Amino acid sequence: MIKIQQQNTMLRLMPSFFLGVFCVLFWGNVQAGSPVDTWLADTSPKLSAKPANVQWKFAHPAPPVSLLPPIWQAGFDWFEQVSEGAIQFKMYGGGALYGATGGFKAIRAGIADAGTCYTVAEAKGFELLKTFQLPYVSPENPYLTARIINELAATTLKDEFTRRGVYPAHIFPLRPLTLMSKEAIRTPEDLRGKKVVSYMNTPGAADALGYSEVRLPFTEIYTALQQGVVDAVIWIDMGFIPFKIYEQAKFYTVLNIAPATIDTCLNRKSFDRLDKPVKQLMYDFQQKVGISIVEKAEQFSQKAQGILQSNGVEVIHLNSQQTQQWQKAMAPVRSLWMDDCEKAGKDCRALVSEIDRLKEKYSKLSNDELIRLAIEEPVQGIIEF
Repeated sequence: MIKIQQQNTMLRLMPSFFLGVFCVLFWGNVQAGSPVDTWLADTSPKLSAKPANVQWKFAHPAPPVSLLPPIWQAGFDWFEQVSEGAIQFKMYGGGALYGATGGFKAIRAGIADAGTCYTVAEAKGFELLKTFQLPYVSPENPYLTARIINELAATTLKDEFTRRGVYPAHIFPLRPLTLMSKEAIRTPEDLRGKKVVSYMNTPGAADALGYSEVRLPFTEIYTALQQGVVDAVIWIDMGFIPFKIYEQAKFYTVLNIAPATIDTCLNRKSFDRLDKPVKQLMYDFQQKVGISIVEKAEQFSQKAQGILQSNGVEVIHLNSQQTQQWQKAMAPVRSLWMDDCEKAGKDCRALVSEIDRLKEKYSKLSNDELIRLAIEEPVQGIIEF
């Protein structure tokens, strides 16, 4: 039986790493005319009366070379202009106020007014949000996953934040994890007996699929592959590319198995003391800046595919039968998680049904339409005011 327990140190540090490898290299080439660009270009005042100016601290663990701070800063600049300085943001990066862990405690205590608060670093209490990280629960498309998360945040997910004494801010998914290996992997059977470095938040997967899970720091993966200590890595492009995993693992299997999420939250007192028009502006802003980060992450993945192919990596796309084999192999892992979720007093099975319903609801929308929906029609009710 899976135990919902404290994540290992390597997993707890994953969000900080992912923030760091959003390299500035991938920031410069912005798609002209995207809905995000249109939003950022409209800086006409959005408030009828100018409130008193306040300064907010926004904290995160990303290093200066990360792509995320420029995205956040562009959003903060937009907010300051349209609110005529109602809130002025000061960003504290690189773990200056707190690191990849401790975000909930720090923001609840007022060390920052807003910032990252990673649910993956929490031992318990976030069973619903972590259900999105189970194999084949979330859509492959992160734009669609982002919309679904926001819709469900307004009904059930928000309670996991408010019980920790904070408000949820923007929660955004990264492209689902996939696999790189030294030998071609097409079916779960191909993985059996292999030694695998895995960054899935999926307890029990190694037992279910018959591989050995090896825990290594990011910096040791390349050498471990080179020396034959491990055979494969389940990770994402933002790990494969900067660590040049493609030099040792020449096969890339498009599993799209499960996403990670980057989570942020707000200090409740800081939000509650705002005038109502500023609250609404701040509330809507969360989903707008969140979808802009999803867009930049997707641009990263598009460039990453070119790098892989130019380095002789064989990209393996699974057929429908092979995909079904992976889904069937992972079914017991999902079932055990659902059982433990119920023991924690939550109904993760009902949540999965809601995810499936919303997949169908928004399945026909294009990426640009999903972006515009986040910008023009943000989901209401995630914070009540």
